[in-house]
Amino acid sequence: MTGAITLAVAVGAAFAVPPLLAEAEDTPAAAAATATPVISATPIPEPTRAPVDWDALTEEEEEALFAGQGPRGSAMALVQEAYPDDFAYGYMTDDGFGVGFKFDAPAEALATLDAVGDPYDLHENVGFTETDIQPQVSRVSALVQKAVPEGQTFSVSANPFTVTVEVELYPETADGGEHPALSKAALTALTDAIRPGLYPGFDIEIATGTGRIIPLAG
Repeated sequence: MTGAITLAVAVGAAFAVPPLLAEAEDTPAAAAATATPVISATPIPEPTRAPVDWDALTEEEEEALFAGQGPRGSAMALVQEAYPDDFAYGYMTDDGFGVGFKFDAPAEALATLDAVGDPYDLHENVGFTETDIQPQVSRVSALVQKAVPEGQTFSVSANPFTVTVEVELYPETADGGEHPALSKAALTALTDAIRPGLYPGFDIEIATGTGRIIPLAG
């Protein structure tokens, strides 16, 4: 995993919900009035990180790892807060970090990132901001909640690299059983309800809790 700043909603499971996550709305996210033109989101190769064997790290090595990430995370957080109309996402790499912007990166934002002194990946003109995607994550979560059996847990997140809204359904019940799987007709109805509200360029992917991706009609 890359530690990307992404958006996620989970129901009945231990997932963090971003504090600025909007309530679900039934209107398409792209229909909101905006001062800037809506352009299609563009996927990029998803970065990878070498796995960390936390059990093998000494206390000093662990402290050094977190110490290096602190200034990077602080710089990304500053840019995220100061440039909500530009900031798309941020993530950590093995030796630095990466940041994406909807259009060209503001010079002041680049100055903040440069001040860290570590190498970073810069992705410009990716076609969306974090705040563009927030409403659609909440909206998809509300639609999935209506579609699955009562009490079933699931998660919804936006992958900024593949420009996909990812839904994961967890079939297990509280007593160790399984909720019934959604029928093909129910899945079709769900995706037909979701797709019109997706931000331009984004698509939907639904998987089970075992990681199996459910084929969806395009």
